[in-house]
Amino acid sequence: MKGLAFELRSRCLSTVVFFSVGYLMAAMPAFSASAGDTTTREQAKGQPSTSSASSAGSVKSKKPTSASSDGDERTSKELAVSYQRLSELSEKATACIFDPKCLSSDRKVLQLMIDRRELLEKLATRAKNGDLEAGYWRGTIAMEQARKHMSRGEVQSDDLGSRKEALLITAFGAEEFRNAAKFLKMPADNGVADACDRMGEILANGYGMYADLKRAAEYYRCAGLGFLKEGRKDEVAQTIAKMRGFLPSNHMYIVELYAKLITREPNSPWRVPSDAIALIEKSYGSGKMTGPGEDAAKATLRRTQ
Repeated sequence: MKGLAFELRSRCLSTVVFFSVGYLMAAMPAFSASAGDTTTREQAKGQPSTSSASSAGSVKSKKPTSASSDGDERTSKELAVSYQRLSELSEKATACIFDPKCLSSDRKVLQLMIDRRELLEKLATRAKNGDLEAGYWRGTIAMEQARKHMSRGEVQSDDLGSRKEALLITAFGAEEFRNAAKFLKMPADNGVADACDRMGEILANGYGMYADLKRAAEYYRCAGLGFLKEGRKDEVAQTIAKMRGFLPSNHMYIVELYAKLITREPNSPWRVPSDAIALIEKSYGSGKMTGPGEDAAKATLRRTQ
């Protein structure tokens, strides 16, 4: 009975913490705690290497982020890296609450959530003001959160309570996918290759919305052409593979990207020397050289007539 009670208590606590995090991330207004752990903000100013930050290419913004009206001198990418760092600290602090051997306060967890929320609001404000880089990173964060919700929402039990919880978590994930598409649309429509790739993925798979294969193909084409300009041939090949998942192999977008991928442009335009052109024209006129589409027999017959 003690083991069962402990298990039920742990499960209830985990559920409460999860939905508290979801509520704070989705609907918490700009809130600042009067007393909190100020060291987390100093730790978040670093730039650790993260998967999302390293995989994306160069995203050009319409306005310099250093001159943004929010007073923060960091670029949008630096804000996204800081958010990733705070997320890692928040996960460790949350796990520490359930570990009897670890000492952590819920005040620290709450402060980390507040700091994360402030970063998201800065990115969202910059995106609304036309910053393409901010829109890309805000949409990328939303997309990663949506994937986490979807993976957590996978049903691993036949229990009715577990199924209801899984459906609710999946609904949070679908909402985050729609939020990601809202922020990614502007940079994607302006030709940002990574944003086009993510928009194509959302529309092709119907994440959070109905699938639209036509628009997905257009965004994937945008991503492939952008990757080609940046010299990222591996990403171009991956984009072609994604398009082959729902388009025929002879589709014009696939053929176009594949042709550009395997064709090497010459360093200098190919030209025939002028003296060679004159020699060829003279040979055709005198009948000394076989003309285009002629064989030797026809050329001999023409010369004898």
